[in-house]
Amino acid sequence: MARPDAYRVLGVPRTATQREITRAYRALAREHHPDVNRHDPDAERRFKQVARAYHLIGDRRRRAAYDQRRSVGRFGGPGAEPGSFAVDSGPIYHSDLGHHSDFYQAGDPLSVSEAARLVDRSPSWLRRAIREGRLAASRGSRGYLLRRRDVERLDRAAPRRGRATN
Repeated sequence: MARPDAYRVLGVPRTATQREITRAYRALAREHHPDVNRHDPDAERRFKQVARAYHLIGDRRRRAAYDQRRSVGRFGGPGAEPGSFAVDSGPIYHSDLGHHSDFYQAGDPLSVSEAARLVDRSPSWLRRAIREGRLAASRGSRGYLLRRRDVERLDRAAPRRGRATN
């Protein structure tokens, strides 16, 4: 369930000044405070909702960040332009996730040398996995292009040589 809009909770327009926001918060906090409304079981919930809304927009920096999140969406980032590209014969990946693209594994395709540095392996190990069909890759102008999640998945599945302990 989506959180309610902080401006709507406080009953102020988006163009309200910081003073108007503070004034609205104080009036609503007094009105919904649980100590004043002991007979109302929902007073504490409403008071917490008002306090959270004020926390989000009561400070200039937090208000600017809140407005930015509301305008560009949850995953938008500064300067992030939506775009799509095909990595291989599989699905099309979208780069509109902003700063979360690494988390969702939708970033730019990796070259073999970049992927080798990522998993701390030899590039020849990755090329052999591509030839054997254990790693999906597409052929680009610079060589093979790999998806980050496929490389990480292969690295977790591959047996590692044990180190000799003396």
